[in-house]
Amino acid sequence: MLSSNEYIQLPSTEVTGDALIAICEAADVIACECPGYLARLLRQVQNFRSYTLRCIDQFPEDAETHYWLSDRATEVANLLTQTMLELMKKEGLIDDSNRILLNKMSERARATALKQIGS
Repeated sequence: MLSSNEYIQLPSTEVTGDALIAICEAADVIACECPGYLARLLRQVQNFRSYTLRCIDQFPEDAETHYWLSDRATEVANLLTQTMLELMKKEGLIDDSNRILLNKMSERARATALKQIGS
């Protein structure tokens, strides 16, 4: 169980891989898995972007295409990040100091799980 002061401080607009993993872990039993789902999608897009950049070294003749793909992946990642952060703020899962409140996510998950079993 998370303590009441556990949170992840977000830098500015980028969500790190560690933060994405923590969001997924904290949200894994929420009936509405939207924050976790968005985090998983964002992680996949970030991995794809890294992959396209590695392709540049392997296939220099296709560098222009891979730079383009990397740029597009960055745009998608930015949109997903903004969407995830806005959703989490709407749900009260991010405070005014831009911290993801893991305990709130866990409390919400527990309440939803209890409601689903009729307690």
